[in-house]
Amino acid sequence: MTAVISRLITAVLLVSALTITLGCGGAAKKADVSELLVQAQQLQQAEKYEDAIRIYRKIAHDYPDSHQGANSQFMVGYIYANHLKDFEQAKIELNRFLDNYSDKADSGLVVGARFELQYMGMDIEKIPALSEMGIADSDTVADTEAGGK
Repeated sequence: MTAVISRLITAVLLVSALTITLGCGGAAKKADVSELLVQAQQLQQAEKYEDAIRIYRKIAHDYPDSHQGANSQFMVGYIYANHLKDFEQAKIELNRFLDNYSDKADSGLVVGARFELQYMGMDIEKIPALSEMGIADSDTVADTEAGGK
């Protein structure tokens, strides 16, 4: 399940990086933010989470009015919650995302941030919304993460 969500978020960020946004300004800035996003994603995939967080924070700081800035702030919270298991910091970062970027971010990430905040740290099999959909079944999760069904 986490692998599927990670791939989905990576795809959203890549599309966002390649999309022309008013907040990014000229072509040089668009290239800069795209390069930074690729670096952050590569570091995240290499499990260098603190380094990825530093780059995501830079993007959020340097491009606050862009989709990339908003999505990068989400990723900071996502990494703290799902990779570093620092739930206290994850809550701070995801609330910062909702407070400052809800109007700029992809709607799926806003829903994702609210979901993360509501169920953070909870065993996937105990999340009612996933249980009702049959997603929390441990065999289904294992199949999904292994690239199966």
